[in-house]
Amino acid sequence: MAANKFWKKKELSSLEQQVGAALTQIEATITEVKNLKLTSVVDFTAKINAKKQVYLVFIPYPCLTIYNKISQKLLPELEKRVKATILVAAKRTIESKWVKNHRSQTRPNSRTLTSVYNELLEDLISPSVILGRRTRVRVDGTKFYRIFLDESDQKELESRLDSIKDVYKVLTTRDLEFEFRRDDTFYQKKGAKKVAKK
Repeated sequence: MAANKFWKKKELSSLEQQVGAALTQIEATITEVKNLKLTSVVDFTAKINAKKQVYLVFIPYPCLTIYNKISQKLLPELEKRVKATILVAAKRTIESKWVKNHRSQTRPNSRTLTSVYNELLEDLISPSVILGRRTRVRVDGTKFYRIFLDESDQKELESRLDSIKDVYKVLTTRDLEFEFRRDDTFYQKKGAKKVAKK
């Protein structure tokens, strides 16, 4: 049953079987999970020296819209069953500027390194929203990125921020610093239902 949850993959590791089995159990309560597929599951616990288990779940890019709709309900349920911190990101590809099949071919902006790194961060902090980004340079010349998040999501995100920061550092070699601030502009969370105007 766990193999049905994976996109074009037949041989699964024990960790992938565990996460796949947990997702099939959740299907009974959250019906939208039926359409959600996974690409792979990577254990980052040893790589980032975390005290708690940290798993990064990759999903196919077409499934991202489905995940965004149900992420608020799905993540707590999945973490409860797997007993680990679960981070989810879409599988994206970075294309080289120079590799072309035809000389007139241009690389889509979504395949650039900067775009993929920025989208990866948005996936990791989902269902919250990034309010602002700043690039800062230290006295010794090293860069770090200051990310501003919404104050209203502080309770949900605070326990996960260290693992998000460490996993992002391993994947992209970028240093992050998070700050929470109040945002007065109105926006909707990813996956939130639109309220009809009267």
